Amino acid sequence: MNEDAVNIMSQSRRRLTKLKLLANFFENVDIISIYIKTDSIHHLFQENKGLDYNRLELFHLQYTDSLIELLTKIKRQKENDMLAVINEIDVNSRYISGFEEKRVDGFETDRKMYSGIFSNQLKSLYRDLTEDRFTLNWDNVLYFHRKYAAEFYRPEVNEEFLKTGDFPAYQHQDYRIERKLLGRLNIQNFKVRFICGYAVNGNEYELFKVFQSEDHFIFDIEARKIYLADPEKLEQLNTMPNESNQGSMIRQLKTKNEQLENSMNERKKALPEQVTEVLKDYIKNLEDTDIISKMFDINEETNILRAMLNLNLKQ
Repeated sequence: MNEDAVNIMSQSRRRLTKLKLLANFFENVDIISIYIKTDSIHHLFQENKGLDYNRLELFHLQYTDSLIELLTKIKRQKENDMLAVINEIDVNSRYISGFEEKRVDGFETDRKMYSGIFSNQLKSLYRDLTEDRFTLNWDNVLYFHRKYAAEFYRPEVNEEFLKTGDFPAYQHQDYRIERKLLGRLNIQNFKVRFICGYAVNGNEYELFKVFQSEDHFIFDIEARKIYLADPEKLEQLNTMPNESNQGSMIRQLKTKNEQLENSMNERKKALPEQVTEVLKDYIKNLEDTDIISKMFDINEETNILRAMLNLNLKQ
C-alpha cells in the first residue's frame, strides 16, 4: 500500500470514528444504519489492497463529510440546549440542597400535639363558662399559628367558604364559641383533631374535626370566633394536611428536575423533520445506487485504455 493509500485509509478511519460518535450521541436508527454501511465500504477497501483508494476518498467527499458536518452542527446546537437544561437542573439542585441543610421541620410533630392542646383548651373553656370564671389563657393555643401560619397555612382558598353568619354563642373574654358546637364537643369529651390552617387576606383560620363525628369547626383567629363549619362549604375547601410553602416548592423543583432529566434524552434524539427526510434519502441513495459496483466500474479504465490506444495509433 503506497503512502497516498495509507493516508486515505487513515482519514477514512477518522471519519468512521466521528460518524460512530455521532451515531452514539443521537441514538438514531437511520444514522446507525448509515454508519454500518459506511463501515462496510471502508472494510471492503481495507481487505482488498488492489482497489483504487481514490474511489473511497471520493465516496467520503461526496457523502460522509457532508453528513458529518450536518450532524456536528445539530449536535452542537443540541449540546447548547442541553447545557441550558443542565444549568437549570443545577440551580434547582443547589436551591434544594441549601434549603434542606438548614430546614428544621417540627410541624408534623407539633400538629399532633396541638390537637391535644386545643382539646384541653376547649375543656377548660367549658369549665370556665359553667363555673362563671375566666381563668383560661388563650395564648395556650395562639402560639401555634404564630409559629407556623406564615410557612404552612394554605393561602389558596376562597375566604367565603371559611366564614359564617351570626350564630348563638357563649362569650369568654374576647372570644365567642357557637352554643351548638360547645354542646356537641361536650358529648365527645372535647376531643378534636387539627386538620389544617388557612392564611388569607391577613387572617388565619384553623379547621378542626370533632372526635367520632362528621362535625368540623373553624377557629377564626382574627375575629376570635369558633363555629361549626358549613358541610356544603367544607366540600369546597382543600382539607389536605398543610405543607411547608418552601417544602412544596422543593417538591415541585424535584419533580421539575426529574422531568428535565427524563426529557433530555428525548431532546437529544429528536431531529428536525427536514433532517430526518435527508437521512432517509441518504440511506436510499446508499442502498438503491450500487455504490460498490461504481467503485469497481471498468468504464473509466476502458476509456483511458482506448484513449491510450488511439494515441499509440496516431504515433
